Amino acid sequence: MVLALLGDVDAVLGPAAPGAAPKGLTVTGSPVLSRPWQLLGLPAVTVPGHRDAQGMPLGLQLVGHPDRLEGLFSLGHAVEQAARANG
Repeated sequence: MVLALLGDVDAVLGPAAPGAAPKGLTVTGSPVLSRPWQLLGLPAVTVPGHRDAQGMPLGLQLVGHPDRLEGLFSLGHAVEQAARANG
């Protein structure tokens, strides 16, 4: 059923985490928003979006159809470039 919903779209866009990336390299932040996609076996690409007041990136998550990975990666690259240009 979920694959049918993804049939007519390139990807679903949403936040990658409940907040900005944490500072440092010891943790990556909460994976809670990617868990449903993992459970469904769908590919997800996370890209940095705009930054919060402290300069930390707010991640964007693109979820796509498993049969169209190349398109998902291309779209992720385009979204990342757009966020950088407007950042």
